[in-house]
Amino acid sequence: MKKLLLALSIFLLVGLLGACSGDEDASETEKEEEESVTEEDQTSEEAAEEEGSGEGNGGFLWKVESESGDTEMYLQGTIHLGNDDFYPLDPAIEDAYDSADVVLPEFNLLEETPSQEEMLEYATYEDDTTLEEELPEDTYADLASIFEENGLDLESMNEFQPWFVETMLLELVTTTSDVDSQSAVDLYFLEKATEDEKEIVSLESAEEQFEILSGYSMETQIQTLEAAVDGYEDGPEEMEALAEAWLEGDMETMENMSNDEEEAEINDEYMEELNDKRNINMANSLDDILQEDSGQNYFVFVGTAHFTVEPSIVTELEDKGYQVEHIY
Repeated sequence: MKKLLLALSIFLLVGLLGACSGDEDASETEKEEEESVTEEDQTSEEAAEEEGSGEGNGGFLWKVESESGDTEMYLQGTIHLGNDDFYPLDPAIEDAYDSADVVLPEFNLLEETPSQEEMLEYATYEDDTTLEEELPEDTYADLASIFEENGLDLESMNEFQPWFVETMLLELVTTTSDVDSQSAVDLYFLEKATEDEKEIVSLESAEEQFEILSGYSMETQIQTLEAAVDGYEDGPEEMEALAEAWLEGDMETMENMSNDEEEAEINDEYMEELNDKRNINMANSLDDILQEDSGQNYFVFVGTAHFTVEPSIVTELEDKGYQVEHIY
């Protein structure tokens, strides 16, 4: 469960950090990423000439069609982490993206991130409660030590709820790993889609994702933060292992990482809100598009766990009668 926590929380963290950065930083980042995408596209074309499908980076690609067969939809499981070595992705993935008229991310991080003021409303306690009061004494002490090692003062963050402090802890983990959220596959596709002027339709909103994290009961928030604290030392290695499994299309390893529920005692609310309900809702949205049968091609990219952890988007679509082909 700790591994799932690390894997799925990062994308929200990217949006959160983006909301806290200045406009100047954002502008510079976008410029750098635009240049990076151009180079990546050129490299991808060269790789496509040299390698066939299945010889590039990244797995977890499915395809589903409308009943008439006129509307095609590709489902790409992503990872909310990455580094320069991830790219180019496998030609099968790049071709699926290129064929799309419309792309559908979890949400458009480049345009839909809440303001810092809005984010703080989600992150802070509504009353005079403090983090130190909520956490077990030993957990607070361990967390304070981790923050101190990184030049931070946990006491100054007492107004923030456990879920928010957890995202800060996860960011500290990424700084000591060889992957980071700024090179995430989701961002790669969002940048490409923006540059290519493809239509971008979010399956969720940033507000919905913030509401999920801030809406957990305090019991669940404390449990997930405790798990993150306990797994802090192993965090970088787990992130790198997750990235390697994704690059190799290793379904078994990804599923084991996502379903390892015995590592931390986190109640059912966590998975129900983070995975189950969202997968059902996203599958319903994709079903609506397929039934509309516009004749367009669609490229869906969301975290891989949404396609592999039951109830998954894939199984939900299959239950609706669709044949979902695992391409790569």
